[in-house]
Amino acid sequence: MTTTIACAYLRVYRPLDELPALERKLVTEALRAPAAIGVAELRRYGLGLLEPDERSEVYELTHDGVRHVCPAHTRLRSLIGMMAFERSMPDGIAQLFFGPGVISDARRELDEIHTTQPELRPHLVQSPWHVPLRWFVCFEDAERRIEQGDDHLRIRYRTTLREARQRVQRALDVLKGGVVHPSIVGMVYELHEWLSGFGRPGMIELDYASVSMLFEDEELADDHSASDVWSAIYALADGDGMKSGLYYQRANERWSRARGRERLN
Repeated sequence: MTTTIACAYLRVYRPLDELPALERKLVTEALRAPAAIGVAELRRYGLGLLEPDERSEVYELTHDGVRHVCPAHTRLRSLIGMMAFERSMPDGIAQLFFGPGVISDARRELDEIHTTQPELRPHLVQSPWHVPLRWFVCFEDAERRIEQGDDHLRIRYRTTLREARQRVQRALDVLKGGVVHPSIVGMVYELHEWLSGFGRPGMIELDYASVSMLFEDEELADDHSASDVWSAIYALADGDGMKSGLYYQRANERWSRARGRERLN
């Protein structure tokens, strides 16, 4: 039995010609799949308990007349997630969630991928029930778009990889010099490292996706999380810790309510 859960996505799109040869071949084959234009129905990988609403193996967009693609790499992300899950559990506990030998088989498969395709990396990360505040560091409020989905509004942010990298580096420079908890600095640094693994040309997109359905339309219209996050960073850079804390608290409270659903589920 599976249950679809609300997820938000952070996707990196790169020009198809910029992908390594093997990855470009796999993406091209997925784009030609007869199921849909640029969309292939996925084989599901998970705990068998919760699954995201993701259905596309390759996402596409066009920027300045150039076709960009975001390979979902669902199996790779599943293997990485399984290893992370095992590390987060006491010894032997993770085995209780999977069949016999699944963890060891996954570890061997991931090692093989790293050996045979060292350039392969996830172009997409997902977050259940909420958008992590660090994702908003990549964007500014002017890049926010509210779109009409099938039955609900949804929010997207989109910018170039170059802009996103510069913003994340700028945020790190401020956060490392302030009174911010090291765990927050560490999470922003991990985002910086992930973005640094991709080539120079490209786009990055934050998609609220089905997480949008957790909010009323009026709440989405009033959601300026990227503005709140950057206002907190700018205030910290100016040495105004109190003002920074107020902006951060406003953004954090908005998403704390959404994260509460994760604990309930």
